[in-house]
Amino acid sequence: MQVTFGPSAGNCVAVVSGRITIDSSPDLRTLLLQRITMPNCESLTVDLTGVDYVDTSALAVLLEVLRSARKLNKHFRLGGLGEHPRYLLEATHIRQLFNEDANGQSA
Repeated sequence: MQVTFGPSAGNCVAVVSGRITIDSSPDLRTLLLQRITMPNCESLTVDLTGVDYVDTSALAVLLEVLRSARKLNKHFRLGGLGEHPRYLLEATHIRQLFNEDANGQSA
């Protein structure tokens, strides 16, 4: 798994690629929680276009970051959901918890 952050002017973007599994999700958790707590990051969009596989540990991380964002009165969105990540979010009935991304695509 690789994560890069785009420039932010209040709207931060994390571009994730690879596989998010129990081995890589702790690193993702740390990176996303650090970013969402930054004062200049009013909203965080996680672009999952390059992610081809996620397991339930990834869902736990996304839910934890969403909860933290809400406590901080910030926005957290998902974008670029591929087939497997989208299926897992839908199968667990948590997809509707996440806002639409900047392109208007439901996460």
